Parts: sequence; C-alpha cells; structure tokens
Amino acid sequence: MTTYRVAVSSYALDRKIPPGDPFWQTFNGSFANRELEPFDLAAMIYDGHPFTTWHANHWRTSANYQAGQHLGLDFDAGDATSTIPALLKSPFIAKHSSILYTTPSHTADEPRARAVFLLDTPIMQATNYALAASALLWLFSGADRQCKDPARFFYGSKGCELEFVDHVLPIATVKHLIRQYQATGQRERQRHERTFTATTDQAEVADALRKIPAWGIDYDEWVAVLMALHREYGAAGLSLAESWADGAPGEVERKWKSFRPDGNVAGAVGLGSVFALAKRFGWERVTQ
Repeated sequence: MTTYRVAVSSYALDRKIPPGDPFWQTFNGSFANRELEPFDLAAMIYDGHPFTTWHANHWRTSANYQAGQHLGLDFDAGDATSTIPALLKSPFIAKHSSILYTTPSHTADEPRARAVFLLDTPIMQATNYALAASALLWLFSGADRQCKDPARFFYGSKGCELEFVDHVLPIATVKHLIRQYQATGQRERQRHERTFTATTDQAEVADALRKIPAWGIDYDEWVAVLMALHREYGAAGLSLAESWADGAPGEVERKWKSFRPDGNVAGAVGLGSVFALAKRFGWERVTQ
C-alpha cells in the first residue's frame, strides 16, 4: 500500500486551542513526521489528531519545512455548500480528493467541512507548496483563503462525519493548475493596470488604501501594496506607505529599500492591484 508524508500531532483533541493558550508552545512541538497509508490518516483525523506538513525537529514553522504531500481546503460558509454531499458534486473534488470530513466547528445548522488531497509526489520546497495551495484556492474561490501557509496545520475532528474517497491528486495536475493560476493572475494585473492609468491621483490611492486593513490581509498582499506604491511614486511614496502599512518601527522603510529603484522586478505590481484589493473590501471608485 502506498504511504504519504504527513506529520501528525501526538495529541488527540476534542476542541480547538483558544488564542493565547500556554499549551500552544507544547502543541507546536508535538508533530511527528510519519509515512501513512490514507486509511490510517483518516482514522487519526477521526480520533482528533491535528496534522501538517513535514518539519525538521518536529517544530512547526515555515523555516523548518521539509516536505508536503497533502493539500487542504476549508469550506466554512455555514450553509449547504459546505456539506460533504455538496463538495462531492465538484468533479475536481470527486476525482482527486482523498478524505472529506466535518471540522470541529461544524454543526447541523452551520455545516463546515474540509477536503484533503494527498499528492502522488511530495513538494520539497516551502515556496512551491504555498504556490500549489494558492492555485487550489484560486480554483475554489469559496474556500478559506488562509489555507496556503506551508506550516499550517489542520485540526482533526473527533467523531466527525467522514467520507473516505481514497483518490490521489497527481503532481502533474497541480503543476497545470499553477500555470493556469499564474496566467490568470498576470492577465488580471494587466487589465487593472489598463483601467487605472493617468486618471489616477494620489488622493484616490489614499482613499483606496483606507479601505484595505493592513492587518487583515496576507503578508504577500501587504508587500504587494508597498511594491505598487514604490513603483508608482518612488521615494515620494514612502510616507503614504508608512501611514497605511502600520508595521513595526522601521519595518516599512526596510522593506521599501529592498525594492529595486527602477521598479522593474519579476512579477512587479502596479496601482491596479491596489485598487483590486480595495474593491474586495468594499471600495468603489468615484467617477467624474
């Protein structure tokens, strides 16, 4: 029987660990790298064991990442779309998922479920794992966007509803999905840049920034906003960036200085990306 590289916590939990709980430090060091058959992983999930990617020294951080052979999607809408039967209607999930189960926060009135995909080949670099997870999230826009951290763990769910699908997601399919994701992102950036050109002034940019919560977006999005301001305004945009970014003392300036002066970096973003992000938080452009 084929085995898969998954790290599993020695703790079988019947609830989520609350923020600030002193148990967190012990918990983060409780993951053991295992090579598991799919049914054994499903049994551990059912017993309440959290799981994550392989890490050195059993310590769950991105810097310690060694390998990942699973991807996960959380569906937390709390309605019929987050039930196991509804998820199995997706051709991609039905064909490629390994395990579906209801999460610890699931109730009959507010259903929540997770889809776990076991990969036929482990991903050995943390950046590639995050890219693969991002591409899967792009395909399923209704899933929880936080599920792309290479050090992210998933709770098991003691006594959950569990569907053992027992399929595998080929790494070739993941690579194809990444290419689609990257191509779509590039087209979107280009479209936004065409939309917001010379008619944009700094007051409009500041108005859009007020809608974007600096602490409510992913770090890569935070950096992308700084990069866009740097590319558009150069040194003159630093004060605007600092007033929005709300980083630790000196953090914004250090990041700012790491950008190339000409702004011509691979994957560089412009103001269109800032406006697209602001629109996600309800910003609307005022037309004259």
